[in-house]
Amino acid sequence: MNLRRVWLIARREFWFNLRQRTFLASMFLLPFVFIGLFLLAGALGRSAATDISAYQAVGLVDESGVVVRPDGRPYLDEIAEPFRLYASEVEAQRAFEAGEIDGYYVLRASFLRTLKPETYYRRDKIFGEALTNHLLREVLKPSVAAQVGEPELAKRLEDPLGELTLYRIGNPQPMPPEALLAALFAPILVSSLVFIMTLNIAQYLALGLADEKENRLMELLITSVRPIEILWGKLIGLGALGLLQMLVWLVMGIAFAATQGTDVLGTLATYQLDIGFLLIVICYALLGYTLYGALVAAIGASVNTDKEARQVVSIIVLIGALPMMFLVFFLFDPNSSFVLILSLLPFTSPGGMPLRMAVADVPLEQVGLGIGLEIVTIVGVMWLGAKIFRLGMLNYGKPLSLGEIWRALREGRQQIVAAPQREEAI
Repeated sequence: MNLRRVWLIARREFWFNLRQRTFLASMFLLPFVFIGLFLLAGALGRSAATDISAYQAVGLVDESGVVVRPDGRPYLDEIAEPFRLYASEVEAQRAFEAGEIDGYYVLRASFLRTLKPETYYRRDKIFGEALTNHLLREVLKPSVAAQVGEPELAKRLEDPLGELTLYRIGNPQPMPPEALLAALFAPILVSSLVFIMTLNIAQYLALGLADEKENRLMELLITSVRPIEILWGKLIGLGALGLLQMLVWLVMGIAFAATQGTDVLGTLATYQLDIGFLLIVICYALLGYTLYGALVAAIGASVNTDKEARQVVSIIVLIGALPMMFLVFFLFDPNSSFVLILSLLPFTSPGGMPLRMAVADVPLEQVGLGIGLEIVTIVGVMWLGAKIFRLGMLNYGKPLSLGEIWRALREGRQQIVAAPQREEAI
């Protein structure tokens, strides 16, 4: 393999696609879309968690003795709005039917055991989490605290755990509670970004191959360059383009965090993310890109139109997305046989192994086995891809059949001469 020719092809792929308007738009505009969605989701989430302005009046019936004394008087001098106490469920139901309240809660006698109030409401005014939290925070907890009498003990009952201090095993420095979420979502975030990058670059690779094949440019190129050199050149050039895209996104993300008053480096330091773990995630990301790229190039070379190329990319994307589709299995049973298989299979391990490592202690031999299988598969796919690539580039006008691919693999180097196309009578 001639490294100089590989470098020339890689450089051409990099600069040619960098000047494409669609790529520039995805590199610079897509982060703004993500940031906008992030801000919108945050605003909607905060509103949903605290906003109870839609409720004018809500009834409360206490059969458990948590809010009301045995003589019928409440423990609190004043019940927080929008709640109204009713002596019985019959009275609350009558007020509900008369339109005086939007619905009502019932605390059954078993409430202290179940901690689940019964709710009755209209279909157009569901009692959401914000209202239930408001009931717990402003009525139930203060009522229990009022029965204790001691201010300090009452305060402790309202917040029994207080501020928790977390420590990572082997590290004496405390870590914030959100570091647990960071340790879980870091591989998900990295895998998602790499997945988006791979999808984006794979589209350029598949569409570029289809275009070069349709324009007969590849027939000229393949006479002076080996297929494996073309394959590596395209993968390296487009891979560098993807890394540039990731770098731009990272810089824009840090800049956005800085505008929100976040000390990025200080925050990362308190999260105590394992550098070895991040390196393994990056290693799997690079191996995954190489494998998916080789698959796209090999299969994409056997098609002739942009539509067929997009279908190829969609199949590769579906395979790579399997770990994310079964995320619940990774979170709740990371050591099951099913999750183990997804974390070791070469076509799913780039996303599967980092997810599993985020929630479980994975033996190093399994990590090494996964990386080894990934490398062996890449070598095999590159060898097979070069064969299919050569056949596909020379077989203009119709897609390759499985029989032609098998014959080429069995007989070795084989050239397919494009059959002349009939011109339709005008």
